[in-house]
Amino acid sequence: MTKIVLKDTRKTEVVELPSFPGSRVELYDGLLFGQIKQIEKAQSNFDRGVMTLIFLIKDWNFTDENGKKLPVEERVLNSFPAQDLTFLLRKATKILEEAQKKTKKS
Repeated sequence: MTKIVLKDTRKTEVVELPSFPGSRVELYDGLLFGQIKQIEKAQSNFDRGVMTLIFLIKDWNFTDENGKKLPVEERVLNSFPAQDLTFLLRKATKILEEAQKKTKKS
């Protein structure tokens, strides 16, 4: 029997936020099953959107004043201008729609 290593096979895409020239946000192209289960437990569509963003952001180049990298979490997302969160939510929606289309073709 062949052994298969279970690893994250998602691809990523990098975007720049409108309010932060030079920013680099790396987004996964889909969610993991366990993440979907967690998102479904959220109380509102807004909470589901924020949670989805947190799960889709693999990495970014945002730091605090001391150069320490900021974690990808709701507390930090709350500090972004609304237009940047809207941009990321639209991008996340597009990514998930494209992933769904690929799944339907398979």
